[in-house]
Amino acid sequence: MTDTSRRALLQLAASTALAWPLTTARAARATSWDLIVVGGGNAGLPAALFAAQRGARVLIVEAAGQVGGTLFLSSGQMSAAGTRLQRERGIVDTPQSHYDDVMRISGGTADAALVRLAVFNAAAAFDWLTDHGFKVRAGHPVTGTTHDPYSHARYAWAERGGLSILAVLNEQLKPELDRGRVQVLTQHEAVELIQGRDGAVRGVVTQDAKGERTRVNGRNVALTCGGYTANPQMFEKLEGVRTYSRATYPYSRGAGIDLALAAGGVIRGGDRHMPLFGAIMSDSTYPATIQALARHFPPDRPPWEILVNVQGQRFVREDVPSHTAQELALGAQPEERCWAVFDAAILAAAPPLITGGINGPWTPADTVDAFATPTPMFHRADSLAALARAAGIEPAGLERSVRDYNRGRQSGIDALGRVHMPLPIERAPFHAVQLQSWNLTSYAGVAVDDRLRVVRTDGAPVPNLYAAGELLGMGQLMGHAVCGGMSVMPALALGRLLGAELVDLRRS
Repeated sequence: MTDTSRRALLQLAASTALAWPLTTARAARATSWDLIVVGGGNAGLPAALFAAQRGARVLIVEAAGQVGGTLFLSSGQMSAAGTRLQRERGIVDTPQSHYDDVMRISGGTADAALVRLAVFNAAAAFDWLTDHGFKVRAGHPVTGTTHDPYSHARYAWAERGGLSILAVLNEQLKPELDRGRVQVLTQHEAVELIQGRDGAVRGVVTQDAKGERTRVNGRNVALTCGGYTANPQMFEKLEGVRTYSRATYPYSRGAGIDLALAAGGVIRGGDRHMPLFGAIMSDSTYPATIQALARHFPPDRPPWEILVNVQGQRFVREDVPSHTAQELALGAQPEERCWAVFDAAILAAAPPLITGGINGPWTPADTVDAFATPTPMFHRADSLAALARAAGIEPAGLERSVRDYNRGRQSGIDALGRVHMPLPIERAPFHAVQLQSWNLTSYAGVAVDDRLRVVRTDGAPVPNLYAAGELLGMGQLMGHAVCGGMSVMPALALGRLLGAELVDLRRS
């Protein structure tokens, strides 16, 4: 995320906060709540809404100045099987098929029980959205876009991104806010769980920007406060690799992870870390903002360049038609980094490699300008050895890779099986663009049972403590892969399920 987009996000939050009746720490402390929802985003808002519709008194505790969370940034990608939209378009699909696809795409690395719970509740949540005015993009649903596709067209993007989802949630929550069943405490972070001697959770301790703490009592607590992609230390600890990008919601700091661990919970899935591909960073002070993105999906733009790692070795067939294959290959490279290498003839003849920049579209003129002044990401030299030294690549390895690629192109037999090889790399000056991994979601998450109760190492649930949303981690919901729509949709569906059925609202 750029500094400009961060400011825009905060301005958007401030401009919409007036629509929400907010409570105070004093008022929150004075009430005993049936449910305290920590984090008012894509899982927390439906949890609060559907619990309130069951008659619960619900408090949403939100660290930001406004509810919505990552919905402000999300493109609203969802997958659901057996929806009304599918039936209207003649698509025959089932949750079982959806489950089978996720397990196939993840190579069996996703958590089977959690995936089943998510996909078997997805259609009801999706239909609920469309019943209340939600619309998908023209031509959707589809089987997929750039990652491995589904067997049926069940993947749909929101017409206006995450804001389309947030608009429905806001509208449906308004009656509950007006009745006082749901109240919102913003700019307060939940920093501690209140637990009895038996370990049962009985509320939360919140803290405001001044450091003042408030004890808030509640019979149930749902942790729905997102992931930790804005917390570099936690990211590296849980996923074993550094986070290089600053591209996500600034409040994704891992508060839910800390709270769950303190209550005796278990964290799973960090070993299934998956990087995204193709970011060009603004500088090498990591985590850094993303300056631009390279086009690297062969069906959209067949590659003209080669990709090499720091040893100068090619490590993936550049025209493999799968983001997943590229991301898995990148994840195995030192520092999840590579370089696109090409020559003057390719620069002149090829479709633009870079099209998206932080200030709008990236033009060919922008590429020329980027190479004119040496930077950590753009390099140009009159020889491959000089290019390698400037970029930090092993010279002998790069020279060997270019030589072997040119020979394979001439013979028509590439060592990695590449087919699209329009030009050799032989005409100076030579060019290299550094491409870095980046992340939008976190893969480690809180372990839960089939009622979304946070569980301990022995599998026993922590009484009165639930979790949903990105806090469950993409490693559990998607495994060591990227499965289209398996972030936003499970958060919404499981948040809805939590509020509508799973939280025990019986009063003793």
